Amino acid sequence: MSNHGLRKAIGLGSVAILLALELSMFEDFSYPFRILWSQDRITELLLSVAVLLWSLAGVFFLFFSGRSLFRKITLPFFIFFFLSNIGSFLVSKSPIDFQQADLIVSYFQWWAGAVVENIGLAVLPLFIILVPLIILIERLPSLLTCGIPGKFFAVPVSVVPLVVTVLLTSNGLFDRFPSFFRVPALLVFAGQSDLYEGERSVANYSGPIEPDVEKIVMIVDESIRADILGINGYKKDTTPYLRSSQKGLVNFGLAASASNCSDYSNLIIRSGIRKGAIPDQDQASLKAPSIWQFTHRAGYYNVYLDAQSEEEWANYQNFMNQNEAIFIDEIARLRQDIAYNSDLAVRDRLIDLLKQPGKSFIILNKYGIHFPYFRSYPREFNLFTPALVPGEPMDDREKSLNSFMNGIRWSVDDWFKSLLSESGGFRKYVIIYTSDHGQNIVDDGTLATHCRPRATRYEGVVPMMVFSNDAETLGRFKSAQATSYNRTSHFQIFPTLLKLAGYNESWVRSHYGPSLSQSPGTPPEFFVGDAFGRGSVRKWISIFPMERK
Repeated sequence: MSNHGLRKAIGLGSVAILLALELSMFEDFSYPFRILWSQDRITELLLSVAVLLWSLAGVFFLFFSGRSLFRKITLPFFIFFFLSNIGSFLVSKSPIDFQQADLIVSYFQWWAGAVVENIGLAVLPLFIILVPLIILIERLPSLLTCGIPGKFFAVPVSVVPLVVTVLLTSNGLFDRFPSFFRVPALLVFAGQSDLYEGERSVANYSGPIEPDVEKIVMIVDESIRADILGINGYKKDTTPYLRSSQKGLVNFGLAASASNCSDYSNLIIRSGIRKGAIPDQDQASLKAPSIWQFTHRAGYYNVYLDAQSEEEWANYQNFMNQNEAIFIDEIARLRQDIAYNSDLAVRDRLIDLLKQPGKSFIILNKYGIHFPYFRSYPREFNLFTPALVPGEPMDDREKSLNSFMNGIRWSVDDWFKSLLSESGGFRKYVIIYTSDHGQNIVDDGTLATHCRPRATRYEGVVPMMVFSNDAETLGRFKSAQATSYNRTSHFQIFPTLLKLAGYNESWVRSHYGPSLSQSPGTPPEFFVGDAFGRGSVRKWISIFPMERK
């Protein structure tokens, strides 16, 4: 074989190997094929396979079609998307998926800042070679004397709109394409994937309403992993106050979040969508009456306390919109310049509300322990060392775990200690406490903490506790604790809130499932993927080992 032929063979073989390695990053490459076939969606399947084959051809033309001005302009974008996908795999053991694309499109400024601050050093080598790699690939056609006309570069360019078409047709289910085309197409698909934002249904209920307590509080913390709480048996005493103060508290141990992403978990808690309805392809969770409508009807003054948003930020988060917020009487956005002071601000406001006469229903989204963890507590709470310092990447598990435990002492244990020290002046209340999701603290060797397709079980392990000064109410939860310990989930919260607000228990159960005072009936597991069924990731993961399905 001549040197000319050998160079071509090496070039073609290298690209073929590259394609094989890249497509192997999918955890289950054949999953969309099987689903489309099992659902008799043959037309979609044939279209998807045809575009897949066209995309594979497009990769070869991307590398070997003749040099042109159009190629010089567009090639850097394809290479950038390719390296971004590799970076995603290095950080989270999975390629970029729909959820990540949706985060980038919806919250680009926040996402970019988080990537730079937490995982920038891990992927920096990839982008150091970006320019040299672009120059090399741009010159390949000349180096290999392929003889393919430059007009064939239109093939890889044409793949992107074709992949977008496949994503729209299959609702993102079929996304098995090379990252050169898959990543930009996912970004376009995420940008085009609109959700329902209209009015919610009326809260239909004709029975009596007999509230159990005057004050109902739903606290959703941020990124609290329940198995690292001392009260749940963790080896280090991260919650000395909660562990030693069992009066007025029922602890359900480890619980399952609804999702490993904040927005989905919060939406499910507020909307009451049942576990069996996930993925919610009809977007019922955005159309059904929210908890605010039910508590408003029961005569409660509705308050939303948000420690994650600044006062000037008039938008909503976690899929809330004006049509939901219209039933909220008071919204307080209390994010502080020093992040760890945010929970202090909402604590003080909560104390005031719990002391005021009259029925109040309160949802509190705490600032909690969002990464980077060192922002979540002051220096004097650096109790577990060595810990992360500002600017240090989260690739050291010991330091990351110690920082997380410091955050627990400040944001969970000490926070409740200071809150409940005022409980002597509280009206008759019940507080339900959980977190939106757990955390992967370098447990699998990656830097991604949550909201990723290849989730660890730790991303769905959250606390579930009930605080109350009403003995009868607390007794009902205590009775259920024996059979529900380490078994509860977010899906039981909505019916619990309805029952506390005075709605008939049998009606609540038939419409929304069991409450926390009843046996959950299903294993504690969380949903991984888009809750509305967009994208190819759709699975349930148990919070315990060896129970994955």
